[in-house]
Amino acid sequence: MKRPLAVSLALAALVLVVATFASVAPTLAQTTTGWTGSYFANAELKGTPAFTRTDPNIDFAWGAAAPDPNLPASNFSVRWVRWLYFDTPGLWTLTTIHNDGVRLYVDDGLVIDAWSDQAATAHTVKLNLTQAFHLVRMEYYSKAGPAEVRLQLISANFPDWRGEYFGNPNLTGAPAFVRNDGALNFNFGTTGPGGGIAGENFSARWTRGAYFDAGRYRITTLTDDGVRLWVDNQLLVDQWRDQVPKNWSGDITLATGEHLIKMEYFQRSSAALAVLTWLPVPGSAEIWRGEYFNNTGLTGAPALVRDDTQLNFDWGTSAPGPGIANGANWSARFTSKRATSLAGYYTVSAAADDGVRVYVDNNLVIDHWHDQPPTIYAATVYLNAGVHDWRVEYYQHTGAASLRSQIASGVTAPPLAAGTTPRAIGDVIVDDQSPGFVKSGWRDHPAGHGNHAFSAQNNTFSLPLYNWARWYPELPRAGYYEVAAYIPGNLATTRNARYWIEHALSSDIRALNQALYANQWVALGTYYFAATGDEYVSLADITYEPQQSTVVAVDAIRFSPR
Repeated sequence: MKRPLAVSLALAALVLVVATFASVAPTLAQTTTGWTGSYFANAELKGTPAFTRTDPNIDFAWGAAAPDPNLPASNFSVRWVRWLYFDTPGLWTLTTIHNDGVRLYVDDGLVIDAWSDQAATAHTVKLNLTQAFHLVRMEYYSKAGPAEVRLQLISANFPDWRGEYFGNPNLTGAPAFVRNDGALNFNFGTTGPGGGIAGENFSARWTRGAYFDAGRYRITTLTDDGVRLWVDNQLLVDQWRDQVPKNWSGDITLATGEHLIKMEYFQRSSAALAVLTWLPVPGSAEIWRGEYFNNTGLTGAPALVRDDTQLNFDWGTSAPGPGIANGANWSARFTSKRATSLAGYYTVSAAADDGVRVYVDNNLVIDHWHDQPPTIYAATVYLNAGVHDWRVEYYQHTGAASLRSQIASGVTAPPLAAGTTPRAIGDVIVDDQSPGFVKSGWRDHPAGHGNHAFSAQNNTFSLPLYNWARWYPELPRAGYYEVAAYIPGNLATTRNARYWIEHALSSDIRALNQALYANQWVALGTYYFAATGDEYVSLADITYEPQQSTVVAVDAIRFSPR
């Protein structure tokens, strides 16, 4: 196994470079009864706040007025901070509704990044949180137009629909009861929803975050009597009146990701019915415009133009469609506009036989324009939230033809090419007692994987004697491996453990909130390793948190073939 020389000096230099670009979160007092709101007379959160106050909730619709006489009605910003107690472990739904920009952090991790001028819209994320206090920070700015900002939470007690039921038809007062409903498909008849509510003159409100692939959807209600429906704070159905059972629909274009759905319903008399469904609008998906050419160079006028819903083709030796002479010596260009709901890293993959090129926003990210058997390629790109231009170019020379291309959020393995099977390679685990583990410093603990782990109190920045560790895997062959870290229980408290993954002449860093996990493997992403022996994962005690305020844990690293 190869070992780089001067490990300590290399790590120190690397961490010092990172420290140059890192920002330090301020030390914040615990606030459990309200939000500490710092209001700025500019849209950039710059300088000293004009004033600071405690807001019981983030639920404001200021419109054209200023939030306070000390602020302008536009071009202002606010930062709210609170230690918020999450009383149930599990999957919580957090939604921001705002006009213009918002950033939401949980335990110093950015979970919603929508920092741009925009009309009132909603952004939703689901987080797996422990039963504990968590530091929540929300930043907001208003540039122009009516100002609105809200933060809504749905407890892990409601993994499906949070149903609030009222003993009146107006949704007024406190709900008679709240429960989790698996689906909105109710035929209450004349007996009512339960919980002591009669079969007439009641109302209900259901909310949830639901995942959608990018596309245009038709959301349909079937009710007797009244109904209102919102998706991402946009009113799609407004039929708040007595009526016989009737369908009402609204169409909406959604980006890939979680979206907030809210449905309100009331029952006046006779039989009660409340149903909600959605389906993609036929022909409205984010299509690929395909142009096919009777040559391998994409030259001249296309012989065939058509729309394809996805790039997943196994043409074999056949022609791709009418107008193409045969199954050899042809090419195609596919273009599309595709939306990303959140800023972040995305994996673009392409599997082709023969040549392929992939462009994102006119930037070439995959370039393998040559004859080849079915081969998989992948690239990681950072994309802002919004719509992006995609272009995939392909040519077929001879033999069988195939093409598959897709985008996935995060750093993930590309799909297998058609006709291939996963390689039979087992996991490679480098424990903190394995030969491939090297370190400097740390304290021993009888805990974690193999009943042994290390820990240290954090350093804010690099110091002459800091603690570091590296894991060198003995990988059997080159390929994609998912990297996971084992987090021992009752040990780590840092919210910013910074893992470096050195692989195939590339470097990636992943920040992990170790405090959220106990005695479990946590994925850091999937990466391509050349299996040269000098690739590694590293971790230091430098977290950019206040000095010696948290504990960093070191245990095993797992490499799983993908």
